[in-house]
Amino acid sequence: MRILSSDDVDEYAGAVRGFLEAEPCARNVLLSVIDSLQSAPEVYPLPASFWWVTDSETVVGAASWTPPHPLLVSSMPAAAGPGVAAAMLERSIALSIHPPGVNGPLESARVVARAWTDATEDTVVRERTMLLHELGGLVDVPRPSGSRRRAEPYDVGLIAAWLDEFAAEVQIIAGYDSTVTARRLVQDGLADLWIEGGQPVCLVGHRVAAGVLRVGPVYTPPEHRNRGYGRRLTYEVTAAEMARPEVRQSMLFTDADNPVSNSIYRQAGYEPRGEHVEIEFA
Repeated sequence: MRILSSDDVDEYAGAVRGFLEAEPCARNVLLSVIDSLQSAPEVYPLPASFWWVTDSETVVGAASWTPPHPLLVSSMPAAAGPGVAAAMLERSIALSIHPPGVNGPLESARVVARAWTDATEDTVVRERTMLLHELGGLVDVPRPSGSRRRAEPYDVGLIAAWLDEFAAEVQIIAGYDSTVTARRLVQDGLADLWIEGGQPVCLVGHRVAAGVLRVGPVYTPPEHRNRGYGRRLTYEVTAAEMARPEVRQSMLFTDADNPVSNSIYRQAGYEPRGEHVEIEFA
């Protein structure tokens, strides 16, 4: 088993795209990172790093790191975890940047995180289980007052603020610059808003990679919650994107410990398919 590395996204993509597309839902975030770096590198201004695991020349695992975000890993043989962690440590020292954690399928992320903490003085301070949901059959949900519209350039400031609020609420890293992220979402048509009384009250972001729509983030400010905006907007975004011939499936992630979000998306036809985990280091 070998662990190969690169800081060139095109080289990495050439090596791993087939492997990632073999499970386009479970590995969708890794695919999206590739697409984003190739089309909008300004979203990730710090150096990116990539690794892939081969067994008899066959790719059996992949990982990418785009600071300040955590290391992303795919499913991989448990025996590869220590090697990936060692390569990550070497890269971290070279860049003088500390990874905040590891995200990925539960077992693989845990193996890499354990190897990292064994090799460093870090400890795991939080482990959050995320449920991967895939669309079974889209189910119509109640429609609140208002309507959906695609975000426009004048919405960038509001969306950037909401991205920061969402990140703070769910305790994730918003990114290097939320305004840059918001601008890219709007330019690429990847952000929809629910408008009620002439004002935006809910945001749903989305993107497509390898024929799979990934919905998120979904954010409703506290003062507008419990009115069905997020549920309906998720339904309408899913319906619109699934009508495109190149989109074959839809997915999203939810916090396993959040019964409200899990219930809302299941009402629209999303069904749990697997567990991922977000592991945070001290």
